[in-house]
Amino acid sequence: MKNQNYDFIIVGAGSSGCVIAKRLSDAGYNTLLVEAGGKDISPYIHIPMGYGKLFKNKKINWCYYGEPEPYLNNRKSYQPRGKVLGGTGSINGMLYVRGQAEDYDNWKSEGCVGWGYEDVLPYFKKSQHQVRGENKYHGVGGPLWVSDLPSRDELADAFIKASHNLGSPLNNDFNGETQEGTGYYQVTTKKNKRWSTARAFLGDYKNNKNLTVLTKTLAKKIIVEEKKAKGIIVSTKNGDQKIFSNFEVILSGGTINSPQLLMLSGIGDGKHLKENQIEVVYNSPEVGKNLQDHFGVATEYRCNKPITVNDLYHSNYRKFIAAIKYLFFKQGPFASNGNYANTFIKTNSKVLTPDMMVTYMGWCTGEDLGVPKPFSAFTILAEHSRPDSRGFIKIKSNKAEEHPVIQFNFFESKHDRDAIIKGVKFARLISQTDPIKAYVKEEISPGLNVQSYEELENYCQNVGGSLLHCVGTCRMGKDHNSVVDLSLKVRGVDNLRVIDASIMPRIVSGNTQAAAIMIGEKGSDLILESYR
Repeated sequence: MKNQNYDFIIVGAGSSGCVIAKRLSDAGYNTLLVEAGGKDISPYIHIPMGYGKLFKNKKINWCYYGEPEPYLNNRKSYQPRGKVLGGTGSINGMLYVRGQAEDYDNWKSEGCVGWGYEDVLPYFKKSQHQVRGENKYHGVGGPLWVSDLPSRDELADAFIKASHNLGSPLNNDFNGETQEGTGYYQVTTKKNKRWSTARAFLGDYKNNKNLTVLTKTLAKKIIVEEKKAKGIIVSTKNGDQKIFSNFEVILSGGTINSPQLLMLSGIGDGKHLKENQIEVVYNSPEVGKNLQDHFGVATEYRCNKPITVNDLYHSNYRKFIAAIKYLFFKQGPFASNGNYANTFIKTNSKVLTPDMMVTYMGWCTGEDLGVPKPFSAFTILAEHSRPDSRGFIKIKSNKAEEHPVIQFNFFESKHDRDAIIKGVKFARLISQTDPIKAYVKEEISPGLNVQSYEELENYCQNVGGSLLHCVGTCRMGKDHNSVVDLSLKVRGVDNLRVIDASIMPRIVSGNTQAAAIMIGEKGSDLILESYR
């Protein structure tokens, strides 16, 4: 370490934390960024198709497991979370989906003034370099590259045409005027390499005289004196050390780790803290509550043509050719992520905007998302984007090294069950519609014998699960029960903020990385405004 005292300390080098580190250090503040994981040196991080190799890699992944889910036949939910520079943005599918304008306007209508769509759109644009160019919805010149997939995919084209034949309008920009419709995704890649916030915002951080980055350093506790955050205690290879801040401590550990660190520091539900032998600094019962995620159910199809990722995975020759294409030209299947296309739909006439994502995935692995099945196959995944179900994060002990309790309560509400079953029906309908119908040799699952509501409900309970978009456990709000206020300051403790996806009062209708980056941008501005 350069010293033991910094202007700002940021805990977590993920999709929000890297943004904040750049903005504060660029403004001239002596900034420390603390990351429990190591550097992003694995080649699989930077090859778009390589993220399948990161799914259960404990060196760069927390590999969390949730508790038995009572409404999913007590199955546990696997939760890969990045433990590396770039956080989960270094191991995810790179999809860039902001959610709908209405998501943010709903935040505003519920009291989060300053967080409506017109308020946050400038921050989406500020961070972005949209390869298609600048317009009302997109910016250029920002650190984060947002790119088109390098090539079209035969099955994705067929999926899009089939969805269109069912009435979905063609949509080449899910982050533009409207989200509804069908089309290809955009991704956070630069010249067909993953472009995480670590690469985009930190870059060669050793040349930044205002920024210190500590990797493989676990934050164990926030130092709080007289209801003011003074610094943090970290675990290093040389033992525990105290590091102090002149201005603020900022938690950007994400939806699981930010509430965990608050609780370990005595900020949370007083009864729960006392049960774990933690002195209560501030009784904030909602810390860890309001956990939300998108619930997904896969439908799987055997393909009659060897053009899927499964065929690539199980052929050494195909992999060799793909590796050559990527190594020398940054083209071919390794340059894509396998998640090619999507259709956003409304599941009933009462919803004003889409509440379901139906995604074409170029592989088929089964529930464990492990090795692809040994034959040509693909997946159409139904994902409920506006769930009612709420869960929680709790700590198991007062030890930072112990993984927390994660409970989602998926499938709890009738609303959620009805929506996902309609999504599954639509996914199957796409597969039975030209032109993708011509590629389907058979429906592997749920299987054509599964048709009634009860049969589909049982199927969803047995195979459905987390889409790994968890948010909400440090809820932002104007009410005194919220964990953070509208400036993302933690209630009850001065000089402490949470700036990451955990502050979302409601989950957005899309993948959450883009929103987390926006939160990092807006949160940075809120800090800088405080100290100008």
